[in-house]
Amino acid sequence: MPGSPDTRPAPDLPTERRLALVIATETYEDLSLRQLRAPGRDADDLRDVLGDSDIGGFEVTTVKDGTAQAVRVAVGDFLADRSLDDLVLVYLSCHGLMDLRRRLYFAARDTTKTRLAATGVESQWLLTQLEDCRARRQVLVLDCCFSGAFAAGTKGDDELGLGQHFLGQGRGRVVLTASRGSEYSFEGEPVPGQEVPGSVFTQALVEGLRSGSADLDRDGFVSVDDAYGFAFDRVRASDAMQTPQRWLYGAEGAILLARSPAGVTVEPAEVPAGITSSLDSSYPSVRIGGVDALAQWLDDDDPARVLAAQQTLAGVAEHDRPEVAARAREHLDAHVVVDEEAAYAVRSPTGAGSGSASLGGTERRAADTQRREDGIRRWLGTPVARLAAVGVLVAAGIATAAVLWDRDSGGSDDSSSSSPTSGSYTAEGPWRFELHGSGDGCTFTLEQGGTNLREVSDPIYSTRSFQVAQTGTFRWTASDSACRVVGRAGSGEATLPATFPPYRGDTDAFRATGPITVTVQDWEGNTECELTLRDPTDANASSPVDIRTVTTEQPSTVLDPGGREAVYLEDLTCGVRVEVKAQ
Repeated sequence: MPGSPDTRPAPDLPTERRLALVIATETYEDLSLRQLRAPGRDADDLRDVLGDSDIGGFEVTTVKDGTAQAVRVAVGDFLADRSLDDLVLVYLSCHGLMDLRRRLYFAARDTTKTRLAATGVESQWLLTQLEDCRARRQVLVLDCCFSGAFAAGTKGDDELGLGQHFLGQGRGRVVLTASRGSEYSFEGEPVPGQEVPGSVFTQALVEGLRSGSADLDRDGFVSVDDAYGFAFDRVRASDAMQTPQRWLYGAEGAILLARSPAGVTVEPAEVPAGITSSLDSSYPSVRIGGVDALAQWLDDDDPARVLAAQQTLAGVAEHDRPEVAARAREHLDAHVVVDEEAAYAVRSPTGAGSGSASLGGTERRAADTQRREDGIRRWLGTPVARLAAVGVLVAAGIATAAVLWDRDSGGSDDSSSSSPTSGSYTAEGPWRFELHGSGDGCTFTLEQGGTNLREVSDPIYSTRSFQVAQTGTFRWTASDSACRVVGRAGSGEATLPATFPPYRGDTDAFRATGPITVTVQDWEGNTECELTLRDPTDANASSPVDIRTVTTEQPSTVLDPGGREAVYLEDLTCGVRVEVKAQ
């Protein structure tokens, strides 16, 4: 009979370039336009989840409170020079306005309601840019308040007919809007002392992607349809009187927005009656034959068969007589270090590759190794694994990207002296740790021999990564049991050119044979950004390898690694693109 379901890591996203442009305007110079609270928060949250290499895998560009000209330039630059296989996503959060001739505009910071043609961003212009873009898959998300769109004296009904404004000749375009043309797009109600809430629609999208709850068909991917369906249900279940809308223009097949962090739930397959009968035989030799037959499923491409074989053979190893149990353990031991494309990964759909185009191959392999080890740890909780698998795991040397201090898995912390908010770890070389914040914010201290090596005193609500060059035994302390600390062996190996988001801590290390060009793409509302280049093996950290400050007037600079084998950018407060300097 079938065993218990198990959760496996989601498949990798297709090998493709994934790019997102996030535009948000909450401040308006025209006093007749209401100031908005949510766009800034929405832009940050959407940027983080889309740019997360384990979720969206997008290269994200953000424009906040830009002028109409700045928005047009950003759109033009973003959609230019795209290839046919690129996936592009454009997101706008702002006011939507309609002139007397029923032309739809998006409001920028300097838009004047009585001069829309000169100061707004016309939807027809945006459609033309999308039509001219070579990318065959396009997603447009509008979280705009259209209810006040109609200029005084406009005739006709008060429905915008949003769909017709984006009906072009291009293929593969999906348009999502937060509400109908005559409805408000609601923002969350502010609570004194708490962070400004985002809009109802965008926060539903973010929640669905970040948690994996939007994976409605549980295939390990969140498609555009999945995300829309999840957000639609959440918005309609709230008190907001708005109805999200969706239009498809020539779209064929599912457009995948993200991998599901929740993974894929695998139901064990039904073991064939013939094998079950053999395992129930009163003759040990017959049961051994059944064990050998079932063990063939351990190499099967179907994860449901792999899971059924693992669970059934574990039961045999636990309860059967010694010679039968030994044969079951023999098969299980041989498959503890599993093929990464079989038991601990679910096959991607046709055409999907084994990595995200926004990541270097080494970084993706490290992330996949970590997820596989999580699965192995779950398997190690079974009786048969406790009997024999530890020696095999040590010999195989699989702990290259382990969850060191995950309060759920235990990892490598000192269980005799640690609590859910503290632990210890011994490193033999440079390494990184990630601090995953909680809703209340997380602070963190890392020390060695009574000396603080890193203290994060400003609360972290998302994810930050920090490089550590020192070796030896470390102790860490987090402010809350909801904070999750993850360690990764090595300093990382990002591949240039690479894009790094702001406020994610230190970047992964990257190799450069000479000077590099760093260009700021996301200023996060600042006018300057300090770029500090460091050596991940420099335990003394006496001085940076190179340091420069860039401004909005001069957004690019050149940094020199000075012949180092690898370098990284320290504690970025702006989003940047890094590439080898052109000769």
